[in-house]
Order: sequence, then structure tokens, then C-alpha cells
Amino acid sequence: MAELLTDEIVEEHLKKDGYMMEPDGPWLLEYIAEQYGGKLDHTSDWVDNRHSLKIYSEATYDCYDIYWCTHDERPYVSQDGYYYEDYGNWSSRALDELTSGGEVWIEPNIWSDMEYDFNHELEHWWEDIYMELFQEKKDELLDSENYYEEKE
Repeated sequence: MAELLTDEIVEEHLKKDGYMMEPDGPWLLEYIAEQYGGKLDHTSDWVDNRHSLKIYSEATYDCYDIYWCTHDERPYVSQDGYYYEDYGNWSSRALDELTSGGEVWIEPNIWSDMEYDFNHELEHWWEDIYMELFQEKKDELLDSENYYEEKE
């Protein structure tokens, strides 16, 4: 006899499949690497050619910092330069790059200040992914005919 399908049952099946409703940042980065191929490097002190997006800072001649969020080896100030930190925007761009299969390098001293905003962006992204996984699992369970959905 079929059982009433509840959200808790769907969530339990997702948990068995290895999907958490609220995973931590490192788990999400592993998931992105496995599913999309994107990798984040925020521990290296220097960037190399494999990184498609680079976020770093440089001191100007007159001792100001300029921040870069760029794909280019020779970035343009008007396109890629920032005079102030913009962690929210950079986090969004980094996540887009990672989920497109790119490799992102974030300078460690910027990462220490940016990590909170990046993890916040990751959480919002995961909410959408989790809802898709939830719906897919729900449909799969209903198709199995072991469960039924309550009619409204």
C-alpha cells in the first residue's frame, strides 16, 4: 500500500543520497568541483595561467590600493578595477565562474575579508539547487508508486 509523501520523507531520501539542506562552504565547493568542474584557490600567494578569474589587489605609485576582479592578464582599470572592496559583486562573479567550470584565484588577504560574503552567496545558490534536487526526488518517489501526494 502506498504511503503519503511528505517533505520529511523527500528530505530523508536526499540525505541518504548525500545532499544536505544546509551544507557548509567546503562541502559546497566540493560539490561544485564534482558537478561543474570549477575550483577555488584562496590559499596560494600567487596566481598562474590556469585561473580564469583572478581577484587581487595592487598598490599604486601613490600608495593607494586598487582591486582587480578580472579574466585578463592585463586588466583595464575602467572594466576590472575597483577603488573599494566589493565583496558581494566579486563573490557573485566568482560563483558564476566556478559553476561555469572555471578556476578562480582570490588573494588570501582579500579572501579573509571576503569569505563571509562568498559563503552567503553560496548559500543562496544552494537553496535553488536544493529545491531542484528536492523536486526531482519527489517526482522520482511519486513515480515509484510507493508514495502518493495529498490532493488539495
